[in-house]
Amino acid sequence: MNLGFTRILDAVLGRGESAITVPALDGAFRPNRKLDEAAQRIAIDHPSAIIASSGGLLVASADEIRRLDTGGSWSLVHKAEAAVSCLGEIGGGIAVGLENGAVTIVGGRFDGARFDPEPEARCPVAIAGAEDNLYVCHGSASNSPSGWQRDLMERNASGSLWHLESASGNRRRIADRLAFPAGIAADRETLIVSESWRHRVIRLDRSTGTLRDVPLGDLPGYPGRIAHDGRQGYLLSVFAPRSQLVEFILREPAYKRHMLAEVEPRYWVAPTYRAGQSFYEPMQGGGVKHLGILKPWAPTLSFGMVVRMDENCLPLESFQSRADGATHGIVGAVPHDDSLYVASRGNGVVVRLEASSGNRSVRP
Repeated sequence: MNLGFTRILDAVLGRGESAITVPALDGAFRPNRKLDEAAQRIAIDHPSAIIASSGGLLVASADEIRRLDTGGSWSLVHKAEAAVSCLGEIGGGIAVGLENGAVTIVGGRFDGARFDPEPEARCPVAIAGAEDNLYVCHGSASNSPSGWQRDLMERNASGSLWHLESASGNRRRIADRLAFPAGIAADRETLIVSESWRHRVIRLDRSTGTLRDVPLGDLPGYPGRIAHDGRQGYLLSVFAPRSQLVEFILREPAYKRHMLAEVEPRYWVAPTYRAGQSFYEPMQGGGVKHLGILKPWAPTLSFGMVVRMDENCLPLESFQSRADGATHGIVGAVPHDDSLYVASRGNGVVVRLEASSGNRSVRP
């Protein structure tokens, strides 16, 4: 059947990409409070990325990269020229994606290497290092990393995946027309990529960018960063939940046009890192509160979730913060020193889950 006709038929019948249904949290996604029950909570302003490097646990905060020291304090490692949007490791150094679209390398064998933004490569949101190469996800060709809500509302699919050679400075695009690729992990022959606006995890050929398969689809939230779990599997951060209301709004172009033009972004009917901060926000009435108390099962525009997947990207378990929780907007999760560290941008905190607390599977 013709693809165009299929989309028209789906729009009429409300199915396929035109459906407003959202998968239930069940099975490996069964609701829990593991993130809020973490063994340790370490405050940090607006974390945007986290990696476990040879130099320790590093977290980006605004234009700074900080290292977690013994005792839960932070020390400054590097101050960037702009806000940091993502982090990776390469050649003993740190690959840094910036809000202004540039990618730089700090320390290690490629210290000082720089890749300036290009028209279609100015939104670095995820980086994976492999040997002497970098694989960089640019979420959008028209919006910056911080403009992800607008990119979703515009229903864009202008993201791309680039291969950067750290030594020579050469780069080439290996995949395009991606719907905000926000996470990436490299293995021997393939790249595992999260495609946020299509709610799925895909596997691409490492050299050609050809789509091999879709190991995980129709997720209940918007998938973000992907990290190796220290064994054969992966850790997937889900930075915001899907909801029927947002799915409906996405299919109303006239409403979206007026909302984007006339309403402040923090009050949009859109997923966010942290909801419930103002009575001007949508959905803050009787539908989510009872006797002044936020329902843990309420429909919400923010939550926290990390999914542990096996080597085939099949979900095994999840670590969550529900609607009434305090660990929302997850921007990264990594194993480090026999624990799992998770960065919450919504609540400005890094939490540590101990392997001995029932999460032995996260042990490196």
